[in-house]
Amino acid sequence: MTRFSYRSGQALLVAGLLLAGAGHASAATDETPFVTPQNDVDVTYTIYPPHDTKEVMTQRMRWSSGRMMQRVDPGNATTYMVTDYHAGTLTVVNPEQKIRTVIPAPGAGNVQMGQRAQGNWLRTGTATVANIPCTLWQTQDTDQRPSEICYTDDGVMLEVIRDGKVMVEATAVTRVPQADGVFAIPSGLKELRAAHP
Repeated sequence: MTRFSYRSGQALLVAGLLLAGAGHASAATDETPFVTPQNDVDVTYTIYPPHDTKEVMTQRMRWSSGRMMQRVDPGNATTYMVTDYHAGTLTVVNPEQKIRTVIPAPGAGNVQMGQRAQGNWLRTGTATVANIPCTLWQTQDTDQRPSEICYTDDGVMLEVIRDGKVMVEATAVTRVPQADGVFAIPSGLKELRAAHP
């Protein structure tokens, strides 16, 4: 059985990529970053565990700006996730067991193209990650913990730093159009109800 905790890895990437600071009430301005990629992109991330262990993970994230869809593939599992922000759904696909689980997409109402982040953001500097320049922004993550996130000018998250430690880091970024098939949910899968805690 493929085990995949989409609460941990997915929360880091999706929350950091699309929802950081979205819970704050203040309006977005040009003094906040784009936190949704404004163009199609394919990014490979290294995810470092919050504790001092050697269980480093990788994830591949592909984004279609025209479709408002995201696919996240963990490096250590065949299970993957497709989020459709137009439909407001997140589908977890397990091709080995031929099942899928559909849940509401977290924060789908806050993800819009061409809109800058809402909330409290402080520009703290610049960096270069995966040979790409980005701007460092200090904000609070979805757990209300201070984080520093490095975004490109067109909204691609390249790095997340929490408590002075790099949690997520892009290692490869390719800006290419994403094909329809990347986000297609295979037919013939049995639908499994999501477990609620």
